[in-house]
Amino acid sequence: MRAVAVERFRAPAQLMELPVPVLQPAEMLVRVSYAGVNPFDAKIADGIFEGRRPHVFPLILGIDASGTVEAVGPGVQRFRTGDFVAGQFLHDPVGRGTYAELAPVPETIGVVRMPPSFSPEQAAALPTAGMTALDALETLNLPSESTLLVVGASGGVGSFATELASVRGVRVTAIARESSGARMRRLGATEVVDPGAPDLDNQLRGSHPTGFDGLLDLMSDRDGFARWRHWVRRGGSAATTTFSADPEEALRDGVHAVNINLQPTAPLLQRLVDQLAEHRLEVPVERTVSLEEAPAALADLRAGHGRGKTVVRVRP
Repeated sequence: MRAVAVERFRAPAQLMELPVPVLQPAEMLVRVSYAGVNPFDAKIADGIFEGRRPHVFPLILGIDASGTVEAVGPGVQRFRTGDFVAGQFLHDPVGRGTYAELAPVPETIGVVRMPPSFSPEQAAALPTAGMTALDALETLNLPSESTLLVVGASGGVGSFATELASVRGVRVTAIARESSGARMRRLGATEVVDPGAPDLDNQLRGSHPTGFDGLLDLMSDRDGFARWRHWVRRGGSAATTTFSADPEEALRDGVHAVNINLQPTAPLLQRLVDQLAEHRLEVPVERTVSLEEAPAALADLRAGHGRGKTVVRVRP
């Protein structure tokens, strides 16, 4: 089968011809239609789990996918051959990934049967970015009419978070390049502020003189998160996906801060699917590439050039 993999940690990703995976008990084999591209894919290739989890090489990249169940192993009960499924496929040993024509996945992790209202392309864009956004919003737990500042709003997680927050009645201020302004407003942002604007502070102070009820920071380091956190009023909440929050320091300023560590589960993904379907929300797929183009797309994401979600079309 064709797959995009690395021969060793920190090696360049390449399109390879590899053997079909052998199913283990309680696993199913999915014929992949589309694979979602995530920043975490590059981190896995660079060895983020090195020494902590078992790996196989060549290490096939990708953790998100949509497709059709091709076969089920002994003990599989939730799914049947022919089911249209999507989810996050990351499991041990790391390296049996989704940038491949066939991908194995245990039925016990964050995979669900998808309704026909979702295309395979949309379904592949959902899992990691969508579950991260939903988990962050559920953690912040902002009521309707609250204000939320989203830093790094134009990426996959930020796009989902903007949509999901807006349908809850939360007023979102998106920190994103003006080139993404129209798209962010279409997703529900009430205000878009360019992070490079020379009068950024004045813009935020003018529209939110008493600060924001919540902050979701998807890109800053520790110092950057601390600066953005000061826009949150006392009693508010702040969350980050970059593990840059110091909860004790924030609490001294009257702000509840948390680092979001996604635990992908089928119930969480099902809640996401149900909310998107109920509100007929857009699944923000910005770019679709072929399997041959996947290494270059991953390099673009690594360099910070990604907007919205990129998906890999695996099935011709």
